[in-house]
Amino acid sequence: MATIERRLAALREYLKTISADETVFIVEGGAEYHTKEDPFNYLMQHGAFTHDGRRIVLYPHPIEGMDPLSLSLYQLIDAAVENGRLELPKLESDQPGFPTSAGC
Repeated sequence: MATIERRLAALREYLKTISADETVFIVEGGAEYHTKEDPFNYLMQHGAFTHDGRRIVLYPHPIEGMDPLSLSLYQLIDAAVENGRLELPKLESDQPGFPTSAGC
């Protein structure tokens, strides 16, 4: 039980060091990279690299118990990290004046 309490105490101390205003990426070698930019803006502007050229390999995020929209956004970020940059899919819309499938 003492081991669990020590681990929880260490985790609490670590959580105190994390700022809610920062995005944390993991780079090659396991080090953390902190930025004030949100993950979408950072990956669109800089790709999956830090200012000093280190490769971002992971954006830590929860996996379980997530709503489908949040999960899809995290999957988009994961794909951007894997591909080296964030490229948003081309948006599609219906042509004006043509019926949509919802209108049929």
